[in-house]
Amino acid sequence: MSKKAWERNTVGLVAHAQLRKEEKCKLVEGAITRLLRDHQTVNFNTVAKAAGVSKTYLYSQPQLRDRIEALRQQEREQTVRERVARPLGKTEAAKDLVILAKERRIKELEEENRKLKQQLKAALSKAYELL
Repeated sequence: MSKKAWERNTVGLVAHAQLRKEEKCKLVEGAITRLLRDHQTVNFNTVAKAAGVSKTYLYSQPQLRDRIEALRQQEREQTVRERVARPLGKTEAAKDLVILAKERRIKELEEENRKLKQQLKAALSKAYELL
C-alpha cells in the first residue's frame, strides 16, 4: 500500500467563497444606497437589517466598516449643524408663550418684593420705637 498524498483541488471552493463575498458586498452597498435615498439613519444595525447580513460581518469587513462609520459621522455632523442653525424648533407661538410666562413671573416677583418692603418698613418702625 503506497501512501500517496492527494493534492486537494480547492479552486472551486475559493471561487465560490469569492463570489459569495462579492454578492454580500453588493447587498450591503445596495442597502446603504437605499437608506441614504430614503433619508434613513445609516448605522450598523440599520444596514445589517436592510442587507440581510449580520453586524459581525459588517464589522469584519474593513471597507464596509469604514464606509458605515464615515456615513454615521456625517449624519452626526449634519444633525449638529441643523441644531446650531435653528433654535430648538421654537415657533413664534412658542416664543409668545415663553414671553407671557416670564412676564407673569416678573409680576409675581414684583408683588412679592413690594410686600417684603412693606414688612421691612413695619419691622424697622417697631425697632425704632423700641429704641
